[in-house]
Amino acid sequence: MVLPPQSVSRAHPPAADLKGWKIALLHNARPLNGTEGQPDDLFEEYDSGETIASIRDALQELVGKVVPVAADRSLPRRLAEGRFQFAFNIAEGTGRRCREAIPAAVCELLGVPFSGSDLLTLGLTLDKAMARRVVGSEMRLPRAVLVEREADFPGLGGLRYPVIVKPNDEGSSKGIRDNPIADDAPAARRRCEWLRERYGCPSIVEEFVNGAEVTVGILGNTPCERILGVMEIEPVGGDARFVYSLEVKRDWRRRVNYHVPPRLGGDAVAEIEEQAIKAFRLLGCRDFARMDFRLDCSGRPFFLECNALPGLNSANSDLVLLSRNRLTHRQLVQEIFLEAVRRCAAAKP
Repeated sequence: MVLPPQSVSRAHPPAADLKGWKIALLHNARPLNGTEGQPDDLFEEYDSGETIASIRDALQELVGKVVPVAADRSLPRRLAEGRFQFAFNIAEGTGRRCREAIPAAVCELLGVPFSGSDLLTLGLTLDKAMARRVVGSEMRLPRAVLVEREADFPGLGGLRYPVIVKPNDEGSSKGIRDNPIADDAPAARRRCEWLRERYGCPSIVEEFVNGAEVTVGILGNTPCERILGVMEIEPVGGDARFVYSLEVKRDWRRRVNYHVPPRLGGDAVAEIEEQAIKAFRLLGCRDFARMDFRLDCSGRPFFLECNALPGLNSANSDLVLLSRNRLTHRQLVQEIFLEAVRRCAAAKP
């Protein structure tokens, strides 16, 4: 079900109750001093000061006090001492495949209710190969090989080329630069080796699906999730081997057109929406998420990945862009928060 224009949250908690709340805004701020000697996208997932401030201001309209809290080694102490009623979580964490789960785990350890998916889903969805295992029996997926070590390279010979080579456990298109497509197994191997050397991560090598790229925003909780919007990402000038790479995202105003709704038939959109909700439920998502799909030449959607902690930059995050015809950035942040509050209230004994 698509969210109607200018939707207002259902059954809001009483305003007086929320005005007494002190909430923590869990985040990781993007460093200002660059990444000399390291990949320039090392902190691509982290949020700018402007994004953190805009989310804080949106939440501040609903509650008594919003305190930005960095998700670093001081997080357990600051949460324990802060006497927070709630945490709004946009933190990416630090480390590798489990990093997004760590701030959520700290909240759970300390008994602080928080927005978004729990630590199991955050850890699962960041690892693309693990997420594929969960949804694979019920979703259409491009064939893929996980390359973690030298012994995995022979598996590349069984794929149909071209393929796209991506970090297995990164987000925000980290490591997906302008040349991630390989036309044969040796090229795919070289790309995997490049990713391992540069990012220290395993690679997921997927058969390239050469149709439209579509992303779907979801708001709410099972069984009442609803579609925020479906957005098609079209390359300017057309490109049969278009990849929504990091360079494209950084230069999105010149390099892509966003279509909301997508330029697809009604049956195709309905199938994509149905598949997005199915993935949301299979992966155990909560409150909000974004699902990425790619269509083949016959219009069949293939599930690519779940973003259980999608970005909320007011200018260029996909979830914000696909929902802007229905919700302002401020309203979107508030809706996510209120969905989480209702979910936590319903879960109490």
